[in-house]
Amino acid sequence: MRWFALNVAEWLSILIFLVGLPALMLILQMLVRRMFPNWERGEHNDAAGVMLSAAVVVYSVAIGLCVVTLWGKLDDAERATQAEAANLVAVAEGSRVCEAAVQERIRSEVIAYNRDVVDRWSLRIRGESQLLVGRDLDGLVATVAQLEPQTQAQRAFVDDALARLARASELRIASVRLAHDQQLPGVLWVAVFGGSVVVLALCLTCGVRDGALRRILLTGVTATVGINLFLVTELNYPFYGDIRVGPDSYLNAVSMLLR
Repeated sequence: MRWFALNVAEWLSILIFLVGLPALMLILQMLVRRMFPNWERGEHNDAAGVMLSAAVVVYSVAIGLCVVTLWGKLDDAERATQAEAANLVAVAEGSRVCEAAVQERIRSEVIAYNRDVVDRWSLRIRGESQLLVGRDLDGLVATVAQLEPQTQAQRAFVDDALARLARASELRIASVRLAHDQQLPGVLWVAVFGGSVVVLALCLTCGVRDGALRRILLTGVTATVGINLFLVTELNYPFYGDIRVGPDSYLNAVSMLLR
């Protein structure tokens, strides 16, 4: 699924799920009708309807669980980037208790860090290591650690800044991990695809004499399933796609520090 999310354009995904899948089901329906012409009379519709209803309930629960899980992961990724940027801004703002030269150096390093994150955002999307960003953060830690506080306020700043930088490093690692790993467990993917196949297969067994109505109903159900599959695929990687976490937090941090 990672290859699909990173290499297949969204417009193509939409075509696959909302056009290709219904078209495939219409072709399968035509083949099934030729192989089992007696199904068209609908003599078994009662039994097929009961089984289809049960399958739809199970499928709906599985899809709902997947969407809730993925939305929670998306929220976690958003919070991680916001907290990372906020911690670094707090370090820059807290440096006001130090000398002007120290303030300017820390502020410049924080701005450089955030800009490098934005410039290399494509690497984070792919969950790849950002060496320059890591060096920026290490340099900022070294700058703060080398300070020799002369007042109680400066000592408090150094302690707080080191704690915030450690937390920012943890959040950066967490963001890279969230970008690299698919967020939906494998067992839920089985439920999603298995449920989709079962629901669509049962739709083929229902008999409707009116050919146009039969095609409309099948297309509608298949399109609904396609929308669900597209949504789950779209949310599976929180830093990719239209519904994604962007570098807005880091851009806002730079704007705030340049005021």
